[in-house]
Amino acid sequence: MRTKTRVFTLLAASALLAGSCLTLGATNAVAADWTFKKTGPEDDGSFQIVAYNPSGKVAGVMNWNANPLPGNIPGDAFYVYDALSDTWGMEAKMISPVTGRKATTRGHEAPYSSPYNTGDLREGTTVGIQLCVVKGTSSHCSIAYTGHA
Repeated sequence: MRTKTRVFTLLAASALLAGSCLTLGATNAVAADWTFKKTGPEDDGSFQIVAYNPSGKVAGVMNWNANPLPGNIPGDAFYVYDALSDTWGMEAKMISPVTGRKATTRGHEAPYSSPYNTGDLREGTTVGIQLCVVKGTSSHCSIAYTGHA
């Protein structure tokens, strides 16, 4: 009788453990994360980082312009664009060279483009920029993608 009770207890515990693992696995699969993709760099070093929300929609973009463009668009400059009214904003930081430069949409309703963050860099300087999706103290960030001035 004791052997049957032990086997039953073992089987019940195993079933409970397996059910818990399946439930946790399903929860993690549903809770997809933000993703980021770089486009470029162009020959002049310009590039973009696109942020996709967990549903796969484009939530925002960081755009790096290595050189000035027609229409008073500055070179050695970047901005961020927040595309969705989802309470998340966009924030980009220049990681390399270390300049403290940042562009953000915090405090603005989407759709919104931040002003350009500019500063002269020596031609050919490698730049690394990181895009983060931000809300309050929460953030989801890309790696620092690179282009050049």
